[in-house]
Amino acid sequence: MRHNHAVKEIECEGAAATANAAAGAEADIHHFPAAKVQSVMDPRIYRIALVCWIGFLSVFWLTFWMSANALFMVAISTVYAVVFFGVPYAMSRQVRDRPNTDKSLFTFLREPFATLNGVMSGAEALLQVVLVPLCLTAGGIAIGIIIHAARAAVH
Repeated sequence: MRHNHAVKEIECEGAAATANAAAGAEADIHHFPAAKVQSVMDPRIYRIALVCWIGFLSVFWLTFWMSANALFMVAISTVYAVVFFGVPYAMSRQVRDRPNTDKSLFTFLREPFATLNGVMSGAEALLQVVLVPLCLTAGGIAIGIIIHAARAAVH
């Protein structure tokens, strides 16, 4: 058995893992330096994610600008996004002890960050937060190019 980051015992899979465990060989583990592990996300990470979502909506505004029916749905999605991001922002402004941002963003990205599944770097936490909106934006750009190419081919 081996331990994952959440300190749960899980079964090792494969003959190589069994052979290494039997031989007493330890895995190559790289521990973080003795920095304090953060458990509160830097607010600038959420701003980066918001910019990614704004880019995603912008792609749809540009793609469907010619169609009134589709543009109506994009407008509804924009109102939903304003509520989706606006309510948590308004609620976070009510807290007296907001997260301190005296460190630079690059310092946060280098330091360890605690998640439910264990400790990772701040850069890995940023990647987990922005990966979905970035991939959706890339897909939206591809869809927009295809739609505009199809419209140009018809005319």
